[in-house]
Amino acid sequence: MKRFLPLFAALLLATGCARGTPNSPILGPGESPTPLQQAQYVGIGKYVQLGEATATQMFGGVPYVTFVEVRQQKGSTFPHADGAGFLYAYQGVHQLSRQDGERTTFVDQGTAVWIPPVVGELDHVNAANDEQLWYFVSLRSIAQRKGTLAYPSYRIAYQTNDLRGSPPDKKLVHTLGYITMDVNGRTSAHSHGGTESFYVLKGKVQLKTNDGQNTQLGVGQGASVNPGVIMQLRVVGDEPVQILTYFVRAEGEPWQTNVETLP
Repeated sequence: MKRFLPLFAALLLATGCARGTPNSPILGPGESPTPLQQAQYVGIGKYVQLGEATATQMFGGVPYVTFVEVRQQKGSTFPHADGAGFLYAYQGVHQLSRQDGERTTFVDQGTAVWIPPVVGELDHVNAANDEQLWYFVSLRSIAQRKGTLAYPSYRIAYQTNDLRGSPPDKKLVHTLGYITMDVNGRTSAHSHGGTESFYVLKGKVQLKTNDGQNTQLGVGQGASVNPGVIMQLRVVGDEPVQILTYFVRAEGEPWQTNVETLP
């Protein structure tokens, strides 16, 4: 019997390690062994949430994200003939008009508003004397990839590759944010409970993840990061950075988890 005691003890130890212990737990992707307070950013910079909306999934299958840049001529009006998403006013105060002008929403420059699936008429109005520039950021079905969008003048500033779908029985939380980082700035190492897609408006950053991404992105470029992937952004060069970023996660999933392990 004594001959088997060391073997028995080793089996107990292996079983305990497989389950994890309070001092050495088994962690899932992106989980931190020492959960950190939700500090927005470590280093020089900050994150500002521009808007958040929880909505029922509007389609099934494989999604992707687009950042559509729209230039709207002064004094022009046209109907919104797109799906749900965030409108971000980059240049000028944008006006959304409903029911032939009886209800009007003004979107100040540098702010955003969620446009739900429109029931009835919604118009984009530029009542100013100058051209406006705004972005429409949205989650789309891959069935739309080759389609033409119903804007008089637009370009696809950035679109992601195919993304992971969410559980069909869950609502989705859509969050639009704005990241600014000064020279030598960086984010914490962190992961998200959903997909992050972002578009660089100013400056240059290095994106590094623990699933193999290590790239530099400048003005007019973007990237996406899958749920649970540890990521970090660092400023490259001598110019401050401005980034428009869009998160989509299933309801109940964490927005962000800071971690101590660098990607």
